[in-house]
Amino acid sequence: MKRLTLSIITTAILLSGCDKDNDVVVIAPEKPAMIESFNGLWEIKGTGEVWDLSSNGLVTYNFNSNTCIKADEESAQFTKPLADYLSLNDEKDQLTFNSPASSKVELVKLDALPSQCGADNLTTDMTLPEIFDYVWLSLDEYYGFFELRDINWQAVYDTYKPKVTASTSHAEFMIIMDEIFTEFGDGHLSLEGPQGEQADGSKIDSWIKEGIWNGDGDINDNLAQLQAKELSVLKHLMSDGQVHSFEGTDAIRFGHISPELGYIRIDRVSGMIMDDVADNILSRVEQDLDNTDLIMTHTLEQLHDADSIIIDLRYNQGGFDKVSQKIAGYFTDSDYTFGTKQISNEAFKGEAIDLDVTSNTELNFTKQIYVLIGEHTISGGEVLAMALQSLPHSQLIGEATNGSVSDTLTHQLPNGWELTLSHEVYKNQAGEVVEGVGIEPDIETYAYATVDHKYMTDTPIEYVMQQQNVVSSHAKSADKLQQAVREVVTKTSLPSISVAVIKNDKVVFEHAEGFANLEQNIPATVNTPYNVASISKAVTGVAIMQLVEEGALSLDDKLTEMNLSFDPNNPQSPSSTMTLRHLVTHTSGIKDSDRFFCTYYKYEDQLPLATLFGLSFCEEDIPVTTSLEQLLEQDYFSEQGRYVGSGVYLDGEYGQAGEVMSYSNMGTALAAHAVEKKAALNLAEYMSESIFEPLGMNNTQWDHTKLSADNPKALQYNIDEAGTAHALPEYGYATLYDGELNISSHDLSKLLAAVANQGSYQGTQILNAESVKQLIGAQSDVFNIPYQQGVFWYWDGTFFGHNGGDPGTNTLMIYNALTKTGVIMLTNGEDFIRGKEIIQPHLDNLAADLYRFGVQYK
Repeated sequence: MKRLTLSIITTAILLSGCDKDNDVVVIAPEKPAMIESFNGLWEIKGTGEVWDLSSNGLVTYNFNSNTCIKADEESAQFTKPLADYLSLNDEKDQLTFNSPASSKVELVKLDALPSQCGADNLTTDMTLPEIFDYVWLSLDEYYGFFELRDINWQAVYDTYKPKVTASTSHAEFMIIMDEIFTEFGDGHLSLEGPQGEQADGSKIDSWIKEGIWNGDGDINDNLAQLQAKELSVLKHLMSDGQVHSFEGTDAIRFGHISPELGYIRIDRVSGMIMDDVADNILSRVEQDLDNTDLIMTHTLEQLHDADSIIIDLRYNQGGFDKVSQKIAGYFTDSDYTFGTKQISNEAFKGEAIDLDVTSNTELNFTKQIYVLIGEHTISGGEVLAMALQSLPHSQLIGEATNGSVSDTLTHQLPNGWELTLSHEVYKNQAGEVVEGVGIEPDIETYAYATVDHKYMTDTPIEYVMQQQNVVSSHAKSADKLQQAVREVVTKTSLPSISVAVIKNDKVVFEHAEGFANLEQNIPATVNTPYNVASISKAVTGVAIMQLVEEGALSLDDKLTEMNLSFDPNNPQSPSSTMTLRHLVTHTSGIKDSDRFFCTYYKYEDQLPLATLFGLSFCEEDIPVTTSLEQLLEQDYFSEQGRYVGSGVYLDGEYGQAGEVMSYSNMGTALAAHAVEKKAALNLAEYMSESIFEPLGMNNTQWDHTKLSADNPKALQYNIDEAGTAHALPEYGYATLYDGELNISSHDLSKLLAAVANQGSYQGTQILNAESVKQLIGAQSDVFNIPYQQGVFWYWDGTFFGHNGGDPGTNTLMIYNALTKTGVIMLTNGEDFIRGKEIIQPHLDNLAADLYRFGVQYK
């Protein structure tokens, strides 16, 4: 992010700014002083900065204990407005700069420049090794957070200094510096090169991760698309379908979610009106402050009838402390102090300066406010969050903010290089340091998740709506919801859909539409069993955790100690030891080979299902292996196995257990088989006795032939490009537990409700609370975007559950842990094999309607 540094004046003004390309009015003192009154040499202790004020203007020096650089020279015309913000003590040996953007800056009088700043000692040029030394020593003396950020700075020097030599290229140097700074996770730490290239300490927050995940193009384009989608969701949630602003500006936007609930989104605290740019930096800050008053007055006048307001800071890029403090003043009827700031580093420890809010007595909103925050809330945005958190009528919701709160200290180096670092400690009202930690929410939840976009929702906002009993204008009644299910069946050529909505631990809506069997005109009901494909894995996960709870096995059991007749460990990675935990979290290094689909067989003749789809790489006339143990031992984890194909392990180091997360059906089958061997049982029979029967899941079976003849499973259909549904023969696979469960939406809703309710459904306990926590909690620290993986169950944002897809099957099972709302949607058709893939958007929209019904169900 570009940083403006015209002089130390600019630096002092922009101390709290992170988005410094932005601009915006405060009234200057009535009797401006003369700049000549302040002539002399002045040092800001703990910063390595000296001002040389004279009738000619201002010269700024940046220095550390070894080196000094003449950073800026500004004319008297430029420094003249500065006089309005300067004052001297009685002894005239201390100068105070009352920054209109941040807090006061204290300077002490010097009789002479530091020795290293003498004319003969000034540094006017630097090699890359010298720049490295200057950066390292300046941080050593002025950076305030080595211990807090767990940085051994001397070790950094010892490791990286030898890598920077006279032959190091510019590009190599920037890579080295970026590698060093990345360890800090500090958004205010950076080294900018002469062409604008930058090494910085910014951490990859969850919003950035979503941007990386959601496309192969430019990350900024991806983030722009995510933000555009977020805005479309916001508009969907507003009662009039619009997000408004003052004269089209975009720093602050607002709307009504309902007459009782207002919404304000504040994306920055500088550049409040982007086309209203003043000639100099001081006027720009003054303009920002005046424009903040214009915008906030207009916004609150529009929302004055609301009983509560959501203030959304999740995308706030920062700016000026004083703008944040001014905004906070609109939400209190009394002045207050919300924290302190203080220069604190190896070189100097200054006085603690109070961070104050002055109430706007003409207009303020003192009813309930909900403040949404996240990792992308940074710098001045964090100051605003901290100020609002101190109010008794506020509640913060989301994730901890970025933790890059300190003012930025800027040093200008020769040849266009610029260093910025953090040197001031901010503490909240409780006296806690917020640097590195951020502002903690009162209600913790994911602040950003694209899964919300999929269902046209925003979980933190929906949570507030629940707390305020606000009903969205877009919510459908039960009758309208039935009609919506019917319309999807009509528009998509799907044979049928069966759905359920869960609120807390109760089923609050269920409906089925269409035919379980088109040829026989058998209508679908909520009790019709459907093949649910990979949702089967989630059900298998429940059984595994029951056995863990019983002490029959452990997630840390090594596969070689689970009574298998073969060793599934990667022979190319002899040090890799696979455990059950690796399998249930898809981190085993096992992949599905290119011949995995050849394991699907038609029940009538055990020949490959693949031949129906024109796939010729399977052995067309040879029956498929139907024994799970034989499939695993002889045909997959054997060098000459018939389904090995392109290989059964990921390439290179990724083929080692615990290295990478990669979804694996065969890994699931291996997990189930290992559990059966270790616990000496048939897992399907065990689930019938321990899950299905206790919960009254009467229309659930792994073997479809065991279902009631009066209520057969829904026949599966593949829909082609013309929209014609083709009935598929009954098929299966030896891997069974990865996708062959047959279950009705009514039965599945009972299981989901039990998991959501700490293992209990209507008085029947199938797991204890600790086992449920493990089942759906993160069971691996292997990096993954966007999911967190439990025991086959996964988290996406605040939603947990699983989905499923197979020939003739498309299913969904999700539950939002914050809004206590779940959705189940089962279909007996799909168009992603031979069709146009046009069905999914219709199903996503239906899922959104189902979810909103549940969120707002009373």
